Amino acid sequence: MFTWKRVRYGVMFGFLAYISWVGYQHQTLGGGPEGIPTVDSLCPLGGLESIYSYLTSGAWLRRVAPSSLILFIAVAGITLLVGRVFCGWICPLGSIGEFCNLAAKKLGIRRRELPPALDRALKMVKYAVLAVILYFTWTWGTLAWRSYDPWVSWMHLASGWEEMVASPWGYVVLFFVVIGAGLFIERFWCRYLCPLGAALGILQKFSLTKVRRTKETCISCSKCDRSCPMGITPMALEKVTDADCIACGRCTESCPVEKTLRFSAAGKKVLSALAVGLLGVGLYFAAYGTAKVTGYWRTFASTSVEALNDPVDGIFGWMNIEQVAAQVKLPPAKILEIAGLPADSPTNVSLKRMEGVNDEELKEQLKAYFTANPAKASEPKAVVPSNPDELKGSFSLAEVASGYGLEVAAILEKAGWPADTDPNVKMRDAANAIGRDSTDIRNAVKPLLKSR
Repeated sequence: MFTWKRVRYGVMFGFLAYISWVGYQHQTLGGGPEGIPTVDSLCPLGGLESIYSYLTSGAWLRRVAPSSLILFIAVAGITLLVGRVFCGWICPLGSIGEFCNLAAKKLGIRRRELPPALDRALKMVKYAVLAVILYFTWTWGTLAWRSYDPWVSWMHLASGWEEMVASPWGYVVLFFVVIGAGLFIERFWCRYLCPLGAALGILQKFSLTKVRRTKETCISCSKCDRSCPMGITPMALEKVTDADCIACGRCTESCPVEKTLRFSAAGKKVLSALAVGLLGVGLYFAAYGTAKVTGYWRTFASTSVEALNDPVDGIFGWMNIEQVAAQVKLPPAKILEIAGLPADSPTNVSLKRMEGVNDEELKEQLKAYFTANPAKASEPKAVVPSNPDELKGSFSLAEVASGYGLEVAAILEKAGWPADTDPNVKMRDAANAIGRDSTDIRNAVKPLLKSR
């Protein structure tokens, strides 16, 4: 039977299953321009966290990419139009919490609610969490929250026990707060601690779509109150303006009196829960599709804020030895030596695929090397602009390739330049030497970025 509940649970499960599969693929295949996106590049919160660094330096935080900002803008816009559909229909972490509560019912665990005064006080905690995250992220220039983020931990479950030991706090939050507490208080995480929920809650206050109650036909059965996963009491209100409303529609669908409790757009148009949910999901896909078609969708950042301060922090597991060498300006042979690898080790295989190599350990080894040999430390990399049309002739081909995560050979081929062009020479000098123009490189980079 085609019902609202089946559709909603189907959408929730679909998003959760797909994004979990992406997380598994990332752990097994690696990331980078040719790999699988990181969890941070697909999280709207990462976009909010990176706004300050992008506006001030033009660079993204490590692991974050333009895609996360696009998602945040899309989710914010959807919230203003139809409410927090992202939270009620799409967010995988919210789905985990709600599915845990369904499991609790099957296990006979009784749902509990905190005393109203305590509930109201705890609901303010998520706003404090959001403020702390933004303060430290914008101050430190790195994802300060990442070690405690339960969603990052969920996406790294495939890495096994070693990952749990290395970053335990995120798993503590995941298993004891999101799942454990969620067995007793539905959507405990969403109600009291979720920083993205806090940000969207502020926007929810200005949403055009709200749940409204017709008091003349209301029979005061309290079914709407009991069904709300966020502990809101629609029966006591004529219009639900609560920031915690996640547009799930459970209250409107539980009402036994037709059109007594319905979504209303701008106070006039009456909408069903199914219409609101599918409209929000449709807008979400429309935003993604538009960004993809126009070339703005990129799950890989050219340069991170961290790499500006220390080139070693610009090393990722998807890189090979040659790319690492270019990043820190050392010969590939020297990288192999520092890593304690045989001299005949392949230099064109990603670090994640090299047996006995851990990219984080390699970074520590390189930092130790540069600490002992400060004169050999490379200068911070020049930041290539996110828009290739803004590339200046002072950049070298190597900087352009590294900044956009492209191969020098692919750029040269696309531009029609000789394959033996020196990648370490400034573009304008290389162009003058062969009678060409730097515009060739700009025009070559754009389609290469769109095609990956």
